[in-house]
Amino acid sequence: MIVGMRSLWMAVALFACGDVQKVPDAAMPDAYQPDGPPMQLTCGAGEMNCNGTCANLMSSELYCGNCMTQCSPTQGCLAGSCVPANTSCARVRELDPAAPNGLYRNPNNGNSYFCDFEGNTTYEQVAMGIFTTAYFNYTAITIAELQTPVAQAAFIALYNAQGGLPALSNWTSTNCCFAQPDGTDFKFGDTIIYPANGNTVQCNQSPSYNSPPYILNRGANFLTVPLPNDYFTANPVTGFNQCSEGSNPGLFFRKRNNLN
Repeated sequence: MIVGMRSLWMAVALFACGDVQKVPDAAMPDAYQPDGPPMQLTCGAGEMNCNGTCANLMSSELYCGNCMTQCSPTQGCLAGSCVPANTSCARVRELDPAAPNGLYRNPNNGNSYFCDFEGNTTYEQVAMGIFTTAYFNYTAITIAELQTPVAQAAFIALYNAQGGLPALSNWTSTNCCFAQPDGTDFKFGDTIIYPANGNTVQCNQSPSYNSPPYILNRGANFLTVPLPNDYFTANPVTGFNQCSEGSNPGLFFRKRNNLN
């Protein structure tokens, strides 16, 4: 009887030891759970999901008209089609209705122009010529005009873009003060202005003005490029009667009263 009880005790002990070797349920790996559906890109009205990016196919230069068409660097996207960009002030505003007044460049020919959107005017060049001469497609700049913010901004922007003033004709001047059509001389700040070539004043030029672009000079102050945008704030434009003799240089804009 004692032997039988001992055998039973050994069996119970061995059975208990076997339980200790089991791996607890908490250590077992979880069963595979599949991921949820991917997040869907939500685009706004008028936009389309193109390769994970919301794009307006009517105006996006990366996705113009569809998700496969990218405009070239000289194009913009207008109404879903790639068109030549910045060929005129009108085109600038077509591509960007909020485009500000300022200097733009036609990428197809490299020409710079200044857009006055509120005044519906395109300024294409600022130049110098005989102040009493009428040049085709050019208008003489008056002191009153150059006192306005838009004309000042156009003058500075084009002067800088051109590196100075081209000459509209070759002529020999007997006096070199810049004058407006009525003979009143320009003063920038407190000094009348003269044409210069490099760091040399070109006064009573002989044989002629024929080496543009010319820069402006105020006494010993050469108006080298670039002029700061606020130049006329520190040097207001006024008039002065001193030296007009019929062949003085004058300032001219080539401009159009439209944006095309």
